[in-house]
Amino acid sequence: MDQNWFFLRNWCYSFIRSFLRSIRRWWLYELLQIMKLKYILGLIVIIGLSIIYYRFNPGVYNFFPECPFHKYLHLDCPGCGSQRAIHALLHGDILSAANYNLLMVLTLPFLLIHFFLKVYSQVTKKDFTLKIWCHPATPKILLAIVIVFWITRNIPFAPFNYLAA
Repeated sequence: MDQNWFFLRNWCYSFIRSFLRSIRRWWLYELLQIMKLKYILGLIVIIGLSIIYYRFNPGVYNFFPECPFHKYLHLDCPGCGSQRAIHALLHGDILSAANYNLLMVLTLPFLLIHFFLKVYSQVTKKDFTLKIWCHPATPKILLAIVIVFWITRNIPFAPFNYLAA
């Protein structure tokens, strides 16, 4: 009787362990599929928006969203001019894009590199991350840069008014 009980108990434990492993694998598989779907949908949205911004100039057409900060306070936020800058970048006019929003033009290459490294990491199953993004001081530095840009682009004097959209 003791041997049968021992065998049954070991069989139940092994069955439960294998069942839990299969569930974990299934959840991991589903999570990977969702992540792949997320990147595919993100790429489709980026391509679609790129086509819209290439075709239509936000300075001419009024169906693009308007900045509420600029509309009500008559000041430029850090994102003001980004739509026109994207339109200018898609047409290859880097100087005009920098004139609309310098911060966006300077940070866009870093964001694109980060996005493509994430997609490449998903495809190759290897971890390719920029070490600078993982540093604890990075969010604080980025927030400080955005706030300084926000303040300086609203100063109406000679060197700073070039940052205004």
